[in-house]
Amino acid sequence: MTKKLILLVDDDSISRHLIKGFLRDEKDYIIETVESGYDCLNFIENNDVDLIISDVEMDNLDGLEMSEILLSKEKTSNIPVILSSIRDQIDVIRKSRGYANVKKVTQKPYDRNILLSDIKEFCNP
Repeated sequence: MTKKLILLVDDDSISRHLIKGFLRDEKDYIIETVESGYDCLNFIENNDVDLIISDVEMDNLDGLEMSEILLSKEKTSNIPVILSSIRDQIDVIRKSRGYANVKKVTQKPYDRNILLSDIKEFCNP
């Protein structure tokens, strides 16, 4: 089985470290991290990403804006995105309704079991 590439997008190094720790023992995935929405867009230009897990609240280009750009490009429109927020999850869900690539909105802090379940669902359709 080919390993799936998951890209973590978060400007908070603790969140990136936490998710990498959750997935350390998962042998089916390669985990890469970037610090911003712009870094994500640059990374996917040269890499075939299977899933993006992104914070919503980031400077310059937030997770919703990044998802909109991804959806607008043929190469990236089918990459599933999981958005996470420490703030009002309902508001993020409402704002992301028009983005077919946003598959789920989760609340921070992450729950390891729920995150693993979501990854398995969206990386192995």
